[in-house]
Amino acid sequence: MFDVSFIIEVVFLSVALSMDSFTVSITCGLQKTMSRYRTLFLAFSFAFFQALLPLLGALLGDVFKSFMQSADHWIAFLLLSVMGVKMIIDGRKFSLREKVFDVSSTKVILLLSLATSIDAFVIGIGFGLKWDVAEQVFAVLAIFVFTFAFSLLGVKMGERIRFVKPRFALVLGGIILLLLGSKTLIEHLYA
Repeated sequence: MFDVSFIIEVVFLSVALSMDSFTVSITCGLQKTMSRYRTLFLAFSFAFFQALLPLLGALLGDVFKSFMQSADHWIAFLLLSVMGVKMIIDGRKFSLREKVFDVSSTKVILLLSLATSIDAFVIGIGFGLKWDVAEQVFAVLAIFVFTFAFSLLGVKMGERIRFVKPRFALVLGGIILLLLGSKTLIEHLYA
């Protein structure tokens, strides 16, 4: 159904987009031990928003697809590169002391979920320009699964280890987005 290179690209993209949620989840776990329900709610909330926003972005990308067909590779490259650089900068500036959240508040978790997913909306615009509907749905489901898993892992790591380098996850996610942007541009220029 999907070729291997597409699946690999979606896996890397899903991992990269889940790094913000992973980092915030570690921070939540470092603050206090969360109940199983609260941990699952946090992971589901992060995954839901991380999957919903690229879907909304893809819808916007679909609307403009016919207008931007000739420049879609440049747009995807630019969006992925900007978000990648932003993640790297955020990772270098990240400090656990600056990010303290009340993880017992549903409102806080929902706001964190939205905040960590804004970049996914921008990336989703590229989905609408580049992929058909089946590919978009596959990507959104993969993003949900990876974000859910990384969020659970992040909370548990934070609870158990209490010492971890969350900035590494953001920098790694940024590098992955830069590589995906470069891949998109190179594929189009040399196709």
